[in-house]
Order: sequence, then C-alpha cells, then structure tokens
Amino acid sequence: MTEQVSVYVSQTGRLVRPRFSASKILLTLLFVLLAFIFVFPLYWMVISSLRPDGRVFVDAFQLIPTELSLDSYNTLFEEEPYGRWFLNSIVQTAGFAITAVFLCTTGGYALAKFRFRFRNLLFVLILVSQMIPFHLLIVSLFLMIIRLGLVETYWGAIIPIAASPIGLFFFRQYMLSIDDEMLNAARVDGASEYQIFWSVVLPNARPAIATLFILFSLEYWNNLLWPLIVFRQAENMPLAVGIARLVNQYRTSYDLVMAGSTLATLPIIILFLFLRRQVMAGLAATGTGMK
Repeated sequence: MTEQVSVYVSQTGRLVRPRFSASKILLTLLFVLLAFIFVFPLYWMVISSLRPDGRVFVDAFQLIPTELSLDSYNTLFEEEPYGRWFLNSIVQTAGFAITAVFLCTTGGYALAKFRFRFRNLLFVLILVSQMIPFHLLIVSLFLMIIRLGLVETYWGAIIPIAASPIGLFFFRQYMLSIDDEMLNAARVDGASEYQIFWSVVLPNARPAIATLFILFSLEYWNNLLWPLIVFRQAENMPLAVGIARLVNQYRTSYDLVMAGSTLATLPIIILFLFLRRQVMAGLAATGTGMK
C-alpha cells in the first residue's frame, strides 16, 4: 500500500514527492518532440548531401540510406570556388561580430552607467530605429559605400550594418546588473574610465559578450541580402550568396546545395559548443537584475 502512495513521509518527517511524475514525463516527451522537429531537417540535409548524384529526391523518403557518396562534395569544390566562399564568410563574420560587439559594449555601458542629458531619449530613438525595415535603407547604404569606395570590399559589407540597436539594448540591460559600488571603488583607486571599462566591466560581462558574439556571427553567417548587393565577383562572396548562386533559372543543383549547406552549418555549431555556457549565463542574467 505504501508503495502506491504518490506522496510519502521521509525519515526526516517531511513530505517527499516521487522522483518521476506525470507532468515531468509529459514535459520530457514534449522536449523530445521539439528536438526531433528541429533536428530532423538537419539530418535530412546531411543524408541528402551524401546521396549519389541525381538521387536527392528519388530517395527522399529513405531516411536510412543504403548507398553513400561524396560526389556532391567533390563536385562542389571542383566546379565552384567553395573554399574561397568559406574563407570569405569566416573573415567577414569575424569582422562583423567583433565590430558589432565593440559598438554595443561601449554604447551599452555608456547608456547604463553614465548620467547625461537626453540619455533616455537617445536610448528610445535607438530602439525606434530598429523598427525601420532594412529594405528602406538599402539604397542610401549602397550610395554611401559607393562614395566611400567600399564596393567589393569586406568593410563595405560590415560597416553599414554593424550598429545593432537590439545588441545595444541587450548589453545595456546586462550592464544594469553590474554593481555601481564596484565601479566607484575602482574610481577611488585612481582608475580612469577606460581602465574601468577594460579591466572591470569587460571581465564581468564575458557571458553577455559571448552571447552577442554568437548571435552576431549567426546573423551575418546567414545574411544574404546585403552581401548580395555589395559583392558582384564570385571570389568575394560569402557562403550564403555563393550557395544561392547554385539555384538559377537554368539548373538547380540540389545535391550541391545540400552539400554546401551541410558544411556551412558546421562553424556555427562548433562556435556554439565552445561558448554555450557563457551564452546561457548571459541570457539568464540579462534583464533579471542579477548582481
């Protein structure tokens, strides 16, 4: 009888619930289902890239392939400058993420810890700018990089979109969780504002910086529209634009698209695995008022 009771009394006299309950089992099943929904397209992409040439859709419903081939990967590197696209994406993504993180950390710190006139108004205006569709800015941004001579350059693809209102808002909220007494103690010791920022603020903001870095990296890695406007020569294009070139009105190389997309997902997965703890800590602390 005692084994069938859902709530029982422990040796300390407190009520103890069983380790497993119906709600926990249902929640676990829900997470497993969501994981399957998100992982299955990735799995199908990988096995499709390993199918023989011309068998991508013929064997589309064969989830466990009986024949594997690397022909798609060989053709991808032989017929297309995929290695150059990959290198372009790594350099451009790293440059964009570093530039955007620098702007957001410095701007977010100033808006969170400095007191000056119209500070809140400036912050609101920055957030309002996020509501402007990027498509409305394309013409003016393109004219700007033409006048600066940045067409077909990495900086032309990075600088016009490096200022992120959402990233600035994110870092400002995280800065509010840093104790002002720690900053004042550094000022009393004679540290300048630059020393405080580099030696006190940034070490305590590593989770937020890691979170912004991976979010910005993912944003640019998948960015298609702006690099498509900046670059015309194939050797300067990043992966997103290069893979899009494989789909045209004459022939769509789905096998090459699957192979290229599979390789394109690896750097982001590796980056997240290295920074996952900092990312989780940054997301958990932002906006919670945690000290």
